[in-house]
Amino acid sequence: MYRVIQWYSGTIAKKQIKLLAEHPDYELVAVVTQSPEKDGVDAGEIAGIGPIGVRATTDVAAALALDADCVLLNPPFWDGDLAARILRSGKNLVTPSGGFDLRGTPFHAELSAACAEGGTTLTGGGNMPGLLNDVMPLVLSGYTTNVRRVWTRERNFHRDYAAGDVLQLLGFGAPLEECGPDSQRAQMLGMAFHWYEGQAAHLVTDALGLKLDELRTTAWDILPAPHELHLPASGLTIPKGTAAGMRYEFTGFVAGEPWHTTVVEHVAELGLGEGWQQSEDDPEFSIRIDGDPDLRVDFAHLGVDGLIQLNAARIVNLIGPVCAAEPGCRTILELPFVTANAAVVPTAAD
Repeated sequence: MYRVIQWYSGTIAKKQIKLLAEHPDYELVAVVTQSPEKDGVDAGEIAGIGPIGVRATTDVAAALALDADCVLLNPPFWDGDLAARILRSGKNLVTPSGGFDLRGTPFHAELSAACAEGGTTLTGGGNMPGLLNDVMPLVLSGYTTNVRRVWTRERNFHRDYAAGDVLQLLGFGAPLEECGPDSQRAQMLGMAFHWYEGQAAHLVTDALGLKLDELRTTAWDILPAPHELHLPASGLTIPKGTAAGMRYEFTGFVAGEPWHTTVVEHVAELGLGEGWQQSEDDPEFSIRIDGDPDLRVDFAHLGVDGLIQLNAARIVNLIGPVCAAEPGCRTILELPFVTANAAVVPTAAD
């Protein structure tokens, strides 16, 4: 049995708490929260599954002192100092906020040293990176050759997304001039996306024997709301003419040529413009690999809740492999093949 700490208790973390509580191979020993109003609240109540006997805490020192095998760290932004503290305390770490491929980043040396000191392992998991623009292209590359370019796209329709603060951070409802490519918001978001896309691009190019020259933002498009929009899950109202759609493109270059591209699209309403998501049936994920032969894959019609569940399941499924791995900052290429941690026999109702 793995003793697990859930660190932070946001949207994805609530799903992780439920998965941990349901599976006999995991014991949830603590939940760390940043919210004073959640301090002392039963983690099951936070996750919406009823009491489970574990109360959330804001006491970081107490959590670090606990005996646990693994921490699932879900911070709103990457926190290398906190990651190092957790690793030095003797706990393995899985996070959707970094650790996919830290080679070449300023954090690699410090976190590698923390892993050595604690005898622990760090890796990253999620859907982008963690699936769309690194893991799946590498899996697919095994079915072609002479790969000349990788292009991926994630689409997000936010009608049913409950985290209004995240939507406002992206710029929904803000004046267009506050969201454009030269805005302060663009600089902040661009840094975050470069952090994620850079790790994915390095992982794929390194795995296929190429050297990434640079990473650039190659497109930044904002669309206005054609009329006032209300997003019921978050309660956010987007005035007419303010930002209602964002599409960002990031490209890694090899020998001066575009080689690894990730497109990220967020919309508050379908059909905002030509080439943007038109229907809920449009796939959230698209992958294009130029090779011999070319490969084209579109998948997932999960909706917001399904995408959240996908991230949570991946992070929980990584607990066993990361605990069994050699200490260090490990990419998915250095871990055993990751499968679901549970399977069931279908019933007639299924």
